[in-house]
Amino acid sequence: MSVITQSRIKEHLRSLAMFESVPDHELDAFASMVTHRQYPRGSFIITQNDRSALMYLLVAGRVKVSVASQSGKELALSYLDAPAHFGEMSATDAEPRSADVIAMTDVEVLGLEANDLAEAIKTQPQLAITLIGSLSRRVRDLIGRLEDMAFHDATHRVMRVLLNVATASYEAVGVPVIEGLTHYEIATLASTSRETASRVISNLCRDGVVATRGRKIVVDLFGLRDMIEHD
Repeated sequence: MSVITQSRIKEHLRSLAMFESVPDHELDAFASMVTHRQYPRGSFIITQNDRSALMYLLVAGRVKVSVASQSGKELALSYLDAPAHFGEMSATDAEPRSADVIAMTDVEVLGLEANDLAEAIKTQPQLAITLIGSLSRRVRDLIGRLEDMAFHDATHRVMRVLLNVATASYEAVGVPVIEGLTHYEIATLASTSRETASRVISNLCRDGVVATRGRKIVVDLFGLRDMIEHD
């Protein structure tokens, strides 16, 4: 665990949607509740079925949320980039962890104990509304993925992943770009092979719907959405 100043912790908290409208004097109290932690790339931050009840506020880096079978087969559920949060389910229902969370880069998090989360919500009820909204979006995303897996082929699923990630980027930074995801990682989100994902991306480049810029993929959101709707 590294040493970090309270002012820096407050800056991290303010970057998260949950805390952006919290009055400064109350943010001081929240800053005293959290612990700062760092994880190197490849570390397991959360392990499936673990009984810990810490909520994590991701303030730097990228993590993968995934589940694995007993045979070692992995299903990637999502990739989260800072600022974001995870681990809130076990912090609120006291049930075992439902997934692994793995650091894809060097990661910094703030940890918030379940009891402190409850106290924070009592002080600022709006935190609960923001948390519920975030969880609702994740459930909707998972429902959409299940529908795609049940009713659509791999090409459609890859296009849907590209659209979802690029749309999230556009909403966050104003640019519909996919950055930091390899073709393999896109394939895992689409539940298909890397070869298939690469072929679909190549075909979309040929059609002018996406363009590669080094390790970035720039997406024509309207063009890709039209292709998906007519697929």
